Amino acid sequence: MASLQTEDTLPSGLRFLTLQHAYEVAKSRVKAERAGSASFDIASRSVVAAVAAEEAVPDTKSEDDGTDTESKESGLQPLHDGHQKLYSYFPPRLDGGKQTITATQTIYASSATEKQGRELKPKPTTKEFLVQAPQFSLPDGSVLSVNPAPGGLATAETLPHIIFNDPHLPWERRIEKDDATRRGRMPWLALLVFSQDELQLPSELLQGENSPFMVTSLAKDAQGKPTTIKQSSDLTMTLSGTDVEALNKQGSIISPIPQPDDSKSKATALFLKPKLFQQLVTTYEQKETTTNEGKKLVLSAPKEGQTAADISRFKYFAHVRHVKTIGMTTSAQYKDGLFSVIMSHRAGPISADQKTPAMVHLVSLEGWKNMAFPLSSAAQYVAISSLYSWTYTVLPAGGISLEAEFENLQNGIGLLRAPQALIDKMEATKNETMRAKLGKRMREGYTMQRHRTRTGEVTSSFFRAVLIPVVPREPAWTAMSRCGSDLQILDHDTGMMDITYSAAWQLGKSLAIADAAFTTALTRLWNSLHGICLDGAKREILSETNAYKSREDVLRSLKTSILTLSDLQRVSPQEGRDEQSLLQETPVARRPLTEEASLAIDDTIMLEKSEKQAKRHIRRIAGAKDENGKEYPDGQRLYNELNESVSTEWKVILGWIMDRMYLFGIPSPYLLADPSFLPQESIRFFHVDANWLDALIDGALSLGSHMGGNDDYIRRRIKGAINTYLETVDKATGYTPQIPSYGMILRSDLVSRFPDLKVEAPIPRDAPEAGRAPILRQEIIGEGLLLCLFDRIPGKDNEMPVLAFTQPPHQQTFTLGHSLTPDRLDVKYKRTYTIEKDKYDFTSTLLERTTESRYESSGYPIESGPPLFMWGAKNDARFLLTSVWAQDVVAVLRDKMPDDFIDTAMTSAVAAFQLGMPIYRFCIGETSILKSLEPDPKLPPRRKGVQLLGSMQRGSEVAVQHEGVTLTAQVLDYPLPLIALNSLDSSPPPHFQFTPSLLQTPFAASIAQTLPRAETGAATEGATGARFAYAVHAIGVPSGPLQTGQGPLDLIFTIKRSDSDFLPKDYKLKRITLKIPRGKKLDNGTVNLLDSYQGPGPTMLSNLRFNVFAEATKDTMFLRLQPRSKKALDKGVLIDRVRECGFILPLVNVHNFNRKVTVNYIEEWAKPALTIPRDFTIQLKPAGIPSR
Repeated sequence: MASLQTEDTLPSGLRFLTLQHAYEVAKSRVKAERAGSASFDIASRSVVAAVAAEEAVPDTKSEDDGTDTESKESGLQPLHDGHQKLYSYFPPRLDGGKQTITATQTIYASSATEKQGRELKPKPTTKEFLVQAPQFSLPDGSVLSVNPAPGGLATAETLPHIIFNDPHLPWERRIEKDDATRRGRMPWLALLVFSQDELQLPSELLQGENSPFMVTSLAKDAQGKPTTIKQSSDLTMTLSGTDVEALNKQGSIISPIPQPDDSKSKATALFLKPKLFQQLVTTYEQKETTTNEGKKLVLSAPKEGQTAADISRFKYFAHVRHVKTIGMTTSAQYKDGLFSVIMSHRAGPISADQKTPAMVHLVSLEGWKNMAFPLSSAAQYVAISSLYSWTYTVLPAGGISLEAEFENLQNGIGLLRAPQALIDKMEATKNETMRAKLGKRMREGYTMQRHRTRTGEVTSSFFRAVLIPVVPREPAWTAMSRCGSDLQILDHDTGMMDITYSAAWQLGKSLAIADAAFTTALTRLWNSLHGICLDGAKREILSETNAYKSREDVLRSLKTSILTLSDLQRVSPQEGRDEQSLLQETPVARRPLTEEASLAIDDTIMLEKSEKQAKRHIRRIAGAKDENGKEYPDGQRLYNELNESVSTEWKVILGWIMDRMYLFGIPSPYLLADPSFLPQESIRFFHVDANWLDALIDGALSLGSHMGGNDDYIRRRIKGAINTYLETVDKATGYTPQIPSYGMILRSDLVSRFPDLKVEAPIPRDAPEAGRAPILRQEIIGEGLLLCLFDRIPGKDNEMPVLAFTQPPHQQTFTLGHSLTPDRLDVKYKRTYTIEKDKYDFTSTLLERTTESRYESSGYPIESGPPLFMWGAKNDARFLLTSVWAQDVVAVLRDKMPDDFIDTAMTSAVAAFQLGMPIYRFCIGETSILKSLEPDPKLPPRRKGVQLLGSMQRGSEVAVQHEGVTLTAQVLDYPLPLIALNSLDSSPPPHFQFTPSLLQTPFAASIAQTLPRAETGAATEGATGARFAYAVHAIGVPSGPLQTGQGPLDLIFTIKRSDSDFLPKDYKLKRITLKIPRGKKLDNGTVNLLDSYQGPGPTMLSNLRFNVFAEATKDTMFLRLQPRSKKALDKGVLIDRVRECGFILPLVNVHNFNRKVTVNYIEEWAKPALTIPRDFTIQLKPAGIPSR
């Protein structure tokens, strides 16, 4: 369920906001500093109640109430969560520019007589100094956001605005010296909107000898050579102070730009036509006329007798917002946010049927009042200073509104997976089995990608990123990986490989290698721990056989040793007893016979003892220090990123792993598997795949291993220490560390327009998670992409009943009125309060005004109200008649709300409230779309942390009876495959380490000679003297006949050297071709192995010098092994590099009968140049039939 609300229609009641001006701020500053300035004593006393969201009490606390220290120090009243206050202006301590300070010292001598003169005549001292402030450019990072967003769309009535992080910036330079006695202060910056044709200079004005720019430095380069004069992409030009003076003297281009405070500074100038500039500085007044019919009309016209430029209109379009920033993305670093806002009073180009580009410039008002009025008739252009600019597109009349943009999100709620149209297409295939499997894969967040195998073949594979639309099952991994390829999963139904967790493992290793600090810390910790554990294990093993004693043990046994020596001396020779009798009475001490201890690093007992040591030491390393810098005994307190760590290496390792759990540093393709998963104007929810992160962390930690698997226990114990940290309740917070498990991505233009879009995911008060952080990560990760991570299930009543997106108060949109067309403007006046009340009414409109362009020249009917907007002859004016509008707003408020609005003048705070759009809030509640994110209630809750797992190559002894002799071979215990949801079975993954036939055994004879396999004919010795043993068996079943009738088999073709003769090194093998009979079971007396083959094709196992290719004719399947390199294709591969060349042929539907199949093969040798045809047999046996 999703809903769109405005802040004044929330069901939970209103939160009231008082819009106060800087009056109280000035009082507190004057009182604190004891230094008054006239500008500090004047501020608006307007009180305007504005819309808000959760509480129903007015924010009227004095500055002495509350506990917000920052607010008290700045003289501001503290805010409740979600509250905001608007101030008319926020002046700095000192105005920017050149200042003069005068010091007067009075000397009085109390002991002097009047005749002598008790008081010396004061002599003032004057000193000039420069207060540095922006003049022609803005400080870096001062712009928080702009609206409309650069390159974005906006309706015609939208008034662009810019927001600064610095609340003083618009008033850092004083424009009017006498505004200290006024209710408002004039900003030195203004925002204006232009069409491109209003700023474009004609080419004849830029070039040629008669160009006015020939008198500027733009005409020549640094070497004095003529240059081409042109405007920049934002239609501006850079001018120095000297250039401005030269243009003013020349006369055709005039400029109010003042001389810079720093002579090296240059201004970025844009050029306006005199008519447009004069419209911006003209005073308009209302005139009443009467027609011949006696009808009274109101007409707005320039004031007669105006002699100076009027910039008073701009004081209403700059204000300051004091906002609580909790839940906002870019401004959450501030406890309270103070933001200055400047908005335009001029609309963009107005069109009825097409989009129109518009340019917005932040211009300086310095020097405007000094311009002669009216302008000189010789002036062709006026150059003004621009400090910032951007462009956007104005929609035609009736374009999409902000409200509609929020409402569109309701149709974009879903899970992060392929679009439904693609899923339907997958499920439309004729093959029912494939239809179900592919559809299930798509619904579970998979995508199909191009994949290149290790042997170079290009194929397709399944891939899924870390953000998935379902809850994954716990994996069935039993061992840690060393290369990542053993985490690939073969889907037997589709014949495609799932590389999800293999890619995660490889990414973890790559990210670790790229981070030098992490790699260094891991290596140092690993090596130190390995040495300590190895020494400890050796001491423990030797101590068990009394072969080693520590220094403490020796000192502890000194007393017993001394007593023993004393007993030996107790028998005296004077007693006359002979040596033989002494020997008979003395007991014989014999050291017990013990087996010699093995201290090899790969010994099983050594590994067990080493891991025991590692478990104890890692606990201390992961511990913390107390306030005095001392370690807690036995690691009683763990390092939690807030206290001091015992080990600097562990601090780096834990921080790196926690960052990955919060998805920091994960490249975008691994967050979002396919861009189609996240369409424009959509919200997609997901579950964070803990298995994926487990594989990534395992890959990163594998970087520390340098002992070929004999130190894997260190990786396991590091994981154990991380799990201990994640499961330990922190005494300071009262809960375990929060780890993201759910989240959402919002892709919308709203993110670009409102980078501080407020996200709220409140925790129910009765929930066990109460007190925790509701949102674990909130960040804009790309253009128009907002990522939020949670540790609760979105949309679930007892965890996250609602997820709300609220337009940030300081990024509120401003408009001229309700709608604007080329011939009509509709304005709605809002209820505004200057007194505090128990209840406010914001829902109803106070009054509606309509201004039509058809009356602009002739006059408006007096009953329709005063004209509020100036269109111009060809829609070239497009600005709000500010003085008329301000007077009308105050008059209407005083008339309609005499008891609630008692102010007599318009202020910028009231203007911002009247022109501001409603603050919209989009809420998502319980919805069936998100049900798949909930875990299966039948399954136990998943443990938080990473899997410890064992080592990959643990082996077991297997005894095999063959020809009356019992032989043993080391066979690997391979990990079970990962079961991703319910889409895969538990068949082993087909990687080369899985091939028992290729294992190295301690016997001189090959496995092909010692272990029974599918029966084959004896391989004869070739003319070269080289012999190969050919064998075929099913994967996982290295002995006996092929068991048929149980579905497709993965066949291992083993081709191994079986000769022991020394062969010349220049013997070269060129090609081996196997011919497998195919067709029906018995075709004209031929026993066939299979009918047809539909699998993914053969793949080499370990000897990557060869490629294997499959070709098929009507009755034969050819499997051809040939060298990979072009050179070896002609000259062959040296025989000493061909110890084996086995391969796997997956998903073979073998005929189900009890027969022997003959396979012919041809060995082609490049040297000696021979072709040797031979054959071998494969024994088939249906499953369930006992062996003879």
